[in-house]
Amino acid sequence: MNTKISDTPTHDHRTPTVLSRVLARWPSVVGLAALVATSADGVDAHITATVIMGAALCYLAAAAVGWRPAGWIAIPVVFGLLLAAMAIPAVDAIVMLLVLAVLLVVVGLIRLPRSGWRELGLQAAGFAGFTALGLTAMMVTPVLAAHLAALAAIGHGVWDLVHHRRDKVVNRSLTETCMVLDFGLGAVTLIITWITLAG
Repeated sequence: MNTKISDTPTHDHRTPTVLSRVLARWPSVVGLAALVATSADGVDAHITATVIMGAALCYLAAAAVGWRPAGWIAIPVVFGLLLAAMAIPAVDAIVMLLVLAVLLVVVGLIRLPRSGWRELGLQAAGFAGFTALGLTAMMVTPVLAAHLAALAAIGHGVWDLVHHRRDKVVNRSLTETCMVLDFGLGAVTLIITWITLAG
């Protein structure tokens, strides 16, 4: 008896489980977890602004060393330093961020070839813009501060989206995580502010 062996490959048509779908979107899950941790005790415009400045610094760090995974590595370093600075009255967290940004630009100018200076300049400009918006939010009335902080968060969410499409500077997984956190922070800040005003 002749047995014919089909050359057609077999396919596994099993429906993906909920767990497999969640694991496939792990950057979004991490972003949601960060959003919950950041806003669990309520939304603070100063904290939101600081988070956005820290996120922009992580992009700058990756651009300065010319290595995309450096964005992920910068997150625990930057936010660890921020938490430490906030716990020490003698240390100004914002000044620390500014000093780190200047040092990163210097490192980038020394380390990168001239072809990398354009991206470094773009990330430095982005950091400067988000920092200016964040600092303004820290110096105005609470209602205006909340709106400015939300604008900074949503603006950085758009920045994440652009870099996700560009697929440059940092890993796409980081842009996805940051996008979920940023848009979420912006939305939660606005919703809570508007509910408070309406009440």
